[in-house]
Order: sequence, then structure tokens, then C-alpha cells
Amino acid sequence: MNSRAGLLLLLLATLAAGYLAFRYFYGISADFPFSQELLLVFIGAIATVLITALLLNRQTELELRKEGQVLLLDQKAAVYTAVIEHVGEIVEKGRMDKAELYELRVLNHRLAMIASAGVIAQFREVLARLDKAMGDNRMEQAEKDHIMRAVAVLTYHMRRDLLGRIVGEDEAAVLEDIVASNADLEGG
Repeated sequence: MNSRAGLLLLLLATLAAGYLAFRYFYGISADFPFSQELLLVFIGAIATVLITALLLNRQTELELRKEGQVLLLDQKAAVYTAVIEHVGEIVEKGRMDKAELYELRVLNHRLAMIASAGVIAQFREVLARLDKAMGDNRMEQAEKDHIMRAVAVLTYHMRRDLLGRIVGEDEAAVLEDIVASNADLEGG
């Protein structure tokens, strides 16, 4: 922030000095109208170059920010998909070995880096249900259903984190539909 303020002060000082110099030269060349016109063309060219440079700089900054957002969105989608698939594999097997536990831990850390607070909190709920189900090293169907319900709510939070709020969409109805779709598939 200090370098920007210093740069702005330097720019203002340069513009003021330039204005005074051009005013002096313009006054000296009063007897030569052609010289005044050349001086004005030169000033116009400098102003055009400065404005163009400022606009290009701002556009580049916005493009870089946009690219960063796209990369973050891609990263989030990849991690979210990996979480859902990994939990689904564990539930499908009905047990969890050490390698799967370590993979869950890595996914947890990846979520901590990029996920919203809602996703992290709901993932914690999924982990709590997994932990409870794995208490006897075997998952019953009811426990699997509870875990998948928690994953359904997790997908809602992931969707919201990826897409944001969609105008005109009833968020409560969307959550209800996601959970209902999961309930329709339970026990199948």
C-alpha cells in the first residue's frame, strides 16, 4: 500500500513538473504557431499513452484475478468430487482401512484450504457419522443411510459454495430436494 501511495505521489509530481515545463515551452513558442501545434500534438500523444497504459494495467489485473477465481473454482470442484467419491466408496464397502482413513485426512486438509465454512462444518458431520458407524468396524444399512444423508446435505453446501446464491432460487427447497432425492435412493 505504501509503494502505491509513493508511486501516486511521484506520478503527481511528474505531472505537475511536466505541466509547468510544457506551459513554459508553450509560452516561449507563442511567436511560432507551428511549434505550439507540435507541442500540443506531443502532449496529446503522451496523454494517450498514459491513459492506455493505465487501462491495460487495470485490465491485466482484472484478467489475472478472474483466472485465479476460475482456477480456485476448478480446484474446489475437484476436491468436492473427490470427497463425495471417497466417502461413497467407504460406505459401499461398509468398512474403512488405514489407507482410506489417511485419504480422508488428506481430503480434510484440502477442504480446509479452499472450502467455505458451511462445507467444512458439514464435512465434520459426515466424519462424525463415519466415526460412529465404524465403532464396531462394520456398517449397518441404517448407518450407511445416515452417512449418505449427511453427504446429501454436504453436497448442498458444496453446490452453494461453487455456485453462490442463485437469484430466484429457494435455498431451503433445494436442500429439501437434495435430501429427498437421497431418501428416495435409500435402501436400494
